[in-house]
Amino acid sequence: MPRIAVGDRFPALHVETVDGPMRLSDRWRDGPLVVTFMRHFGCSFCREHLEHIRSRYGEITAVGADVVAIFQYTAQATHEFCVGRGLPFQCAGDPLRAAYAELDVRRGRARDMFSLGVMRRMLPAMRTEGVGSANGGDMLQLPGTFVVAANGRVTLAHYGANAADNPPVDEIMDAVRAAAAI
Repeated sequence: MPRIAVGDRFPALHVETVDGPMRLSDRWRDGPLVVTFMRHFGCSFCREHLEHIRSRYGEITAVGADVVAIFQYTAQATHEFCVGRGLPFQCAGDPLRAAYAELDVRRGRARDMFSLGVMRRMLPAMRTEGVGSANGGDMLQLPGTFVVAANGRVTLAHYGANAADNPPVDEIMDAVRAAAAI
C-alpha cells in the first residue's frame, strides 16, 4: 500500500488490546483520533513523544478527540508498559507489525538511528526519559503519527524519517482541531 497523505481515507486497521481485538475505525467514529505508532519500549524519543501528547491530552479530549498509541509488542506487554507510565489514553499491541506494514511505517537503517542529527536529539531525550531496552522489539522500526477525523479522513500523516522524528505536539493539535471541525 502506498503511504497515506492528508485527505486520504485511513485504513480499517486491527490491533490488539487486553480486552481483545480492536478496529481503529470503531474509535474514530466518535470523534477524531490520534494514532501514533511507537518504535519500541526503550526508545527515549517515543517516551518523550508520549509525554508531550500526555501534556496536551486535556486539550485533545476537550475537542472530542482521543489517542491510541500502538507498539510492536503483545497487548499485555503494551498495556503493562502504558499503565506503568501512567498514560491516560489507550495503548494497543501489534506484535506482527501488520498495521505498521499496512500504513508503510517502515523499518529504518542504521543511519536513521545513529546519524549526527539523531544523536544531537538523543541527549536531551535521554536526560528526561532515560535510556531503555528494546525488550525484544525491532530497534530499526521508525515511528509514525496520524490524526483521523470522524469521517475516516486523515488530517495529519507524519512518517518518521529517523528514530527522533515525531511531529511537534502543536502540529498534532492543529490537525486534531481541523479534524474536529469536519
